[in-house]
Amino acid sequence: MGKKKVLLLAPDSFGLYKLIAENLAYLGYDVVHIQDRGYPFSYGTFGQRVLNVVRKLIFRDKSYKGKLQNKLNRKKQLEGIEAYERFDFSLVLRADFFDKDTIALIRQKTDFMLSFHFDGIGRDPIILDYVSYFDRFYVFDESDVKEFPNFHFRYSPNFYFDFPFKFDDLRPLERNNIYYVSTFHESRVEYLSFIYHFLKSRFDSVKFIVVYNKHKYGLIPDDVKNNMELTTDVISFQEQLRHVSSSDLIIDLVISEHNGYSFRILEGLRFAKKVITTNVSVRNADFYHPNNYFIIESATDSAMVGFNEFLEQPYFQPSSDILKKYSFTNWLNTKLNIDEN
Repeated sequence: MGKKKVLLLAPDSFGLYKLIAENLAYLGYDVVHIQDRGYPFSYGTFGQRVLNVVRKLIFRDKSYKGKLQNKLNRKKQLEGIEAYERFDFSLVLRADFFDKDTIALIRQKTDFMLSFHFDGIGRDPIILDYVSYFDRFYVFDESDVKEFPNFHFRYSPNFYFDFPFKFDDLRPLERNNIYYVSTFHESRVEYLSFIYHFLKSRFDSVKFIVVYNKHKYGLIPDDVKNNMELTTDVISFQEQLRHVSSSDLIIDLVISEHNGYSFRILEGLRFAKKVITTNVSVRNADFYHPNNYFIIESATDSAMVGFNEFLEQPYFQPSSDILKKYSFTNWLNTKLNIDEN
């Protein structure tokens, strides 16, 4: 019997999809990936190139090329899906990054359609229009299950990757006590500056990298510009994991619109690392232990009382059942009703 064929539909998101595809392949699946964008673009005709110049120079309209790119992306997506007669199952992450007609075509070609939304539903409620296409729709913020009862969401936290990592192929590692990467978000700013300076006064090497959209540069506070590394470049998820795995602590700063467990929270389990987090809901998790997670509830010195004692306590090793529960293998198998035992 051949490998089961799985269609993975996922946005780029720092190359997260590459690690998901690798973990699926490690589990023995034949993976077909369809991305939301990034297909090589070229003008179809000379007339399109001229029209784009005219629109920009005369009408101050810079949207034409983007519309052509979106049209090409959709064409490539449909071609990629139509190249296969059938999929055993489809795993769709952030369905709202794709056109509904693309989702509808997948529905026709798959036996089981699974969605995982690793963002708060309230951040962009357009995702509610996609729910009916799926056999099961999972959200990573448990509060969304209660807030939208008519959509019958299922709760699922994130996971950590459990395939063997291959970091040797990458360039030599710059070792930091603390390594943190995040996209710029206004709701993180207060904690971002506070925690950076707090850690900088206690560790030799603290590296905070803030990835930003060039249109938001003016919103970034001077303190962040002067003390942290700013970039518009994508830092791959694999590169981030390589640094996180060698750091002394993991940092997790949630944004205001959701309370789901981030990948960083669960990477604490994967790499047996202590985590500093602003996500107070971690205290209710079955994997929580005060030796492993230091929860910050305000950007004030009083919130850091007990931090030195936290560092001195040995890491508490979770049970094998807890470690298994949050692995990608178990995350997927429970959704597909696969019993490993």
